[in-house]
Amino acid sequence: MAKSDAMSAQRLILIAPWFGPWPVWINLYLESCRWNPDIAWLIPTDQDPPENRPPNVTFLKMGFDAIIARAQAVAGTLITAPDAYKLTDLKPLLGAMFETEISDFSHFGYTDLDIIYGQLNCEFTPERLDQYEVISSHSNMQSGHLSIFQNSQRMRTEWRRVRGWRRAISSPEHQSFDERSFSRRLDPRKWQPPWRRYKVLWHEMYSMPDRRQVWLDGGPPPTRMIWKQGRLTEPRNAQPQYAYLHFMLWRSNRYRYTNRVGMAPWPERDEIMHVKDWREAAEQGFEISHDGFTLIRSNSDVT
Repeated sequence: MAKSDAMSAQRLILIAPWFGPWPVWINLYLESCRWNPDIAWLIPTDQDPPENRPPNVTFLKMGFDAIIARAQAVAGTLITAPDAYKLTDLKPLLGAMFETEISDFSHFGYTDLDIIYGQLNCEFTPERLDQYEVISSHSNMQSGHLSIFQNSQRMRTEWRRVRGWRRAISSPEHQSFDERSFSRRLDPRKWQPPWRRYKVLWHEMYSMPDRRQVWLDGGPPPTRMIWKQGRLTEPRNAQPQYAYLHFMLWRSNRYRYTNRVGMAPWPERDEIMHVKDWREAAEQGFEISHDGFTLIRSNSDVT
């Protein structure tokens, strides 16, 4: 995917496949991409582009069968994917599947759409990109919703060196290959022989409230995050800004420890999108909270 002169400084491209109707927050997601002009996004999808179309986001129209065919071509094995959720197991293959599209970038990564980005470069700094082959946004695992890799043959094909990879990706059942299996392969805490050592940074970016019971300031996890002009904060200001918010545990109980933190708040809501016009939210700013998406309540919340 050739870069324009305006995007010539970009080093990182994030791949986020999506199949099926866009989520209700898609235009706000894309607005948060817009405010990271030094990063590019590639979204393979069977949908027409949404109304908000930032210049650093490319929509690659393809059917679900076509993306599975790409995975089968690089893996050399039959893959049975009953639905789009199986794509999570295929995330480590995305660099190989879209090798041509990412060839102009020094780094690539995979990400999800249930995210609002702040300034990603507050965590994915040029120094970290120079120093590490792999960066995960969690301190104890390879993050399936946002992981970054050096764009090298070694990292585009590292999934082939994971024990049981063929069985995991070909199974019609979800195997957590992107997180559990890939983590075991890349874990920087484990001793590795010299020929298997990687430059890996597992670093907690505090992107998922309710993943843990205590936040970085020792208090409870925030229930409200604030986005304004590309900057993501929370009212307590436990740190000056956050790279992104992954609100999976607010919208679903699938991976939520309900016995510790209770049920996810969004499934109990009749509606979560309280922003009527994404353009107004883009200009004024918006909040993501247990209530869903709303315009900013008070300018005093934003620092």
